[in-house]
Amino acid sequence: MKLIKLPFEIGKEYENWEFDLEILNTERIKGFDSYIYIREIVFLGVNPRYTELIFSLDVLQVVIMVFEFNSLAEQNLFQQKIEQREFLCIQYSDEYKIEITYGNSKYLETIYK
Repeated sequence: MKLIKLPFEIGKEYENWEFDLEILNTERIKGFDSYIYIREIVFLGVNPRYTELIFSLDVLQVVIMVFEFNSLAEQNLFQQKIEQREFLCIQYSDEYKIEITYGNSKYLETIYK
């Protein structure tokens, strides 16, 4: 399996990104703080349309990146880059959209159950 450099390291403190975050009014996980990352990032050559960071007691626990594509061909090309990445939770949509989530496994279960 090829290693992928992830854009955010789980377990890091909120202060690492505090000036690049906007608070969300909704909580994906009860009692946790959800933020939108407002700076541009690139993951596997593609800019996510939306990046959410979820913190518990100012410690990063979960990252959600949503990617949108203009065509099925673009989506398939990106999908090939992320296949067989066991540490990533990947959700596919029929609207040329892929959602990639990674983080603390007990919290991923909370989001997707």
